[in-house]
Amino acid sequence: MRSRDGGRSFSSVFETPAGFTSVVVSRDGRSVFVGGDDGVHLSTDRGSHWELLAGSPQGVRQLGLDDRDLYIGTGAGVHLVENATSRPQRAKKLAVDLAVDSLSVGERVVVAAGIFSGAVLSTDRGKTWRTVSGPWNADDAVPYIGVGPAGDVQVQTIEGSPDGSGAKNLWVSRDLGRTWRAKPAFEKVDVYNEVGSFPDRPDVQVVAASAGIFTTRDSVDFQRIGVPDTSVNALAVAGSALLAGTPTGSYRSTAPLGRDLGAGYQDWGWTGKVPHTVGNTVSALETLPGKGNEVLRARNAYCPGECFFIEESGDGGRTWTGLASFPGNSHSVVADPKDPSRVYTGAYLAPALYASTDGATSFTPLHDTELSGVNGLAIDPTRSGGVWIADVSGLYLSTGADLPLAKAFDGRVEAVAVDPRNPAHVVAVGDGLLKVSHDAGKSFADGAGPSLFSTSVVFSRDGALFAGSRDFDVPGLGVLRSTDGGTSWRALPNQPADHEVRSVLVSPDGAWLFAGTMASGVHRLALR
Repeated sequence: MRSRDGGRSFSSVFETPAGFTSVVVSRDGRSVFVGGDDGVHLSTDRGSHWELLAGSPQGVRQLGLDDRDLYIGTGAGVHLVENATSRPQRAKKLAVDLAVDSLSVGERVVVAAGIFSGAVLSTDRGKTWRTVSGPWNADDAVPYIGVGPAGDVQVQTIEGSPDGSGAKNLWVSRDLGRTWRAKPAFEKVDVYNEVGSFPDRPDVQVVAASAGIFTTRDSVDFQRIGVPDTSVNALAVAGSALLAGTPTGSYRSTAPLGRDLGAGYQDWGWTGKVPHTVGNTVSALETLPGKGNEVLRARNAYCPGECFFIEESGDGGRTWTGLASFPGNSHSVVADPKDPSRVYTGAYLAPALYASTDGATSFTPLHDTELSGVNGLAIDPTRSGGVWIADVSGLYLSTGADLPLAKAFDGRVEAVAVDPRNPAHVVAVGDGLLKVSHDAGKSFADGAGPSLFSTSVVFSRDGALFAGSRDFDVPGLGVLRSTDGGTSWRALPNQPADHEVRSVLVSPDGAWLFAGTMASGVHRLALR
């Protein structure tokens, strides 16, 4: 996309089915390079016409450009295109083997890093490379390395920690990696995605990070300059507040449940500090039945290695206490409406169903050899100990540890819901799946509607169904609705600005439909 009016509006100048991962622009603005799965394309007229660079590698992850040469980071290393802005030479592989996740170029240095494969640095335009080392441990993860506007090299490291949050730090070197100083940047911005500067303010660093976009002069004090958007994996209502589970923890706000939205309603209580990103992805929320302010959440962590925690809040999501930890990660937690002490969580990696009969204080693993990756859960009120399991290999029903799983059908199932007015009415959605049962799961029929990747499903108080969809093999359509119990589905006429919807929720009073999107926060629609 290109803007000619300072970002107020954009128009498409180049499209490819393979998509793009990185773009860099020469200092005079004429040469534009874009990288993606099918290689690197060049425009020499500010984006009006494009050509594929000869010999450019496929699977491009990052691009870096100095005053003349282009550096290309891929999953297998770094390539160089000499004289890229004048007479581009054929791309050549440099002598560095690294799965590149970050790449940056300064006047005197080129740096690259892989999250789990370390960092390297070159001061001779890529002819030779040396490993970047410092006060951190050699096996720490390196999510970011970059060169700041002043030429300083910045490295972020993550060390596994017992609580799963990962001990993180930002290190800055002003002598090309010979010595390092720690900078406590994470209280406001957490993990960096990219750094840059405005042409008329080269001493001010602009940081794109998980918590938003910021400026800084010293990598210690930051000022937010952008609006925070985020992925919303899960939604729940606790008392008078809406909770949202995101990659940077869970957030709460009372504004979404009110008829009128006051000033500042889009900023859910940001105080200048944000939770950590690594080890803080909240992927499931569950309000305990009959206990409006008591909520459970599943938090995916880094221990090191994949792990997750079930945590509890007794004050409507303001504070959280850890209850149990597990291997793998989780997308689901559910409590029995008739007996809130009976709680289930499902593991995606290291797949299993875990059951608790004491309010999530202790859990017993079930069916750990039969499942492939649990995406969602729903209590089956028609069977004692019954729970529906949405798994990547199909929809299952568990009725206890001593009984085998019953498989309802094959396919990648993302979510399942049971009609609170009629427990024999079950709906499941997933990859090209819209399935409905009216006999407590003895049989399922296909719903008529667009063949999409459906992510979530929920019943409203009047029996209408809402399902979220996202881009996969085909573009998502946002939120779908069924008014006949799941037999037929249509996209809502009013959609969130972001049509990739990860989670849907109807407020307990039936007044609002909430949609948690892939990258644009939470949207709401009045239902009455």
